Amino acid sequence: MRVRDALGPLFVDEDFTTGEFEEMYADLGRPGVSPALLVMVTVLQFLHNLSDRDAAVAVADRISWKYALGLELEYTGFDASVLCEFRARLVAGGRADALLTLMLERLKAAGLVRAGGRQRTDSTHVLACVRRLNRIECLGEALRAALEEIARTSPGLVVALLAPGWDERYGRKVETARLLRRKNASALELAERIGADGRSLMAAVDADPSAAWMNDFPQVRILRELWDQHYETTRTGALRYRDTGELPPSAGRIRSPHDPEARYSTKGRPGAGAVEWTGSKAHLTESCDEDLPNLVTDVHTTPATEPDTCATTPVQDRLIGRDLKPGEHLTDSGYPSGANIGASLERGITLLAPVTVATGRGARNATFTPKDFHVDRQAGTARCPAGATSISMRPKKNGLVRVAFARADCVPCPIRARCTTSAPHLGRSLEIHPEPIHTARMRMQTEQDSPERRATYRARAGIEGTVSQAVRGPGMRRARYRGLAKTHLQNVLTGIAINIRRLGTHYDTTTRTDRRPTRIHTLCTQHGIATTA
Repeated sequence: MRVRDALGPLFVDEDFTTGEFEEMYADLGRPGVSPALLVMVTVLQFLHNLSDRDAAVAVADRISWKYALGLELEYTGFDASVLCEFRARLVAGGRADALLTLMLERLKAAGLVRAGGRQRTDSTHVLACVRRLNRIECLGEALRAALEEIARTSPGLVVALLAPGWDERYGRKVETARLLRRKNASALELAERIGADGRSLMAAVDADPSAAWMNDFPQVRILRELWDQHYETTRTGALRYRDTGELPPSAGRIRSPHDPEARYSTKGRPGAGAVEWTGSKAHLTESCDEDLPNLVTDVHTTPATEPDTCATTPVQDRLIGRDLKPGEHLTDSGYPSGANIGASLERGITLLAPVTVATGRGARNATFTPKDFHVDRQAGTARCPAGATSISMRPKKNGLVRVAFARADCVPCPIRARCTTSAPHLGRSLEIHPEPIHTARMRMQTEQDSPERRATYRARAGIEGTVSQAVRGPGMRRARYRGLAKTHLQNVLTGIAINIRRLGTHYDTTTRTDRRPTRIHTLCTQHGIATTA
């Protein structure tokens, strides 16, 4: 209510008839529920982490929601299925980002966010809305889902394949704990049995010309892809279950047939502190100017296996498209790379993040790094710490520049042990980024240890509180829906809900009483031994 009193309605029905929302509703047919109302109901739903049914009941029953939404007390609400249909319209055409852009335009007009300021970004893992499956369960569930999908339209094709044991394996959800509970049961035999059953189903579809259209079923396509990943046909025509080392990388491997976009990933050092999950990543960006409230300005959703470096440039591009280009972009050490540093320079954005120059074998052995070499781009040479000059500086296909030193200088060098661990008869070589990325990396490496830069970079820690708020309240770390597009919509609506709550706090003019002191603090104050007031 405070936000509406200060800024007016953030969304109106006319917003959903133009721009990216133009074809969101058909021109013909019965008028639907106000989209502006549904947006705010959905935001409140995510703010309080409610289901569709609970949110619809809250609109009809809670006076606080009626006041917040500007409804009459006699308003009877709508059916819960309306919220699901509305989200489906927002997912289509990438309208989720447009919804956040629309809100930020209102906030920018009110002077609550601005370009040229300071913004910060961080990510968190998001668990997919699926059961965690091992390899055999994933294959069995894929076959069961394909059988269910075909049986709905052409049960005759499935009947011809039925054999003893199919009901036990595919009659309900596949669980190895149930299927392998028999004495002397073999997991490999079960995997081969499932593989043979799946091949029989695919062969039956391929053998019937009238069933070719079944290959367009999503679950049948997933079935074929999984069989290509986990099985191979030998020269004798037998089906062999692949070893784990033969599987595709995690970025291309399906982990669940019910959400083929969910990926398995880990973060952190191996051991008790490592985090492993199947799902996606959510990147949150917020403004952090001292004279303005901290508001979410971008939400970016990626597969779980995609590194943070891939999110830096897309986030900056969207901020520029919203006319909210930051002057300083604060991130952790996972976001900067040579390409991102160069792209930020081209965009006029100062990327503030810890830069690690000592990498690879040089970092492990504490040898000289590119920072210790003086590079002269005009002369095309580099000078090592011992004073020797390089003999070549050539660009490589990967975009880096290789600098090589002569063996005559490196072999007898008195400080060779501090420079390289290569074979004694080889000279030193190093790879550096081209100009101006190399210079920018060296400058960032030097400046990040200065007191001024450390004081500026302390503001980055605030994004951890935003991630915590998104996790504790709206439950961002657990996806409600399946698929990357629907998960991204959930993340965007969570970001909008955070903005609503923070704007409500920003416009709260009530005075807050000081925290009541404890009895021990009161006694210490009375006797003059308290350390704080």
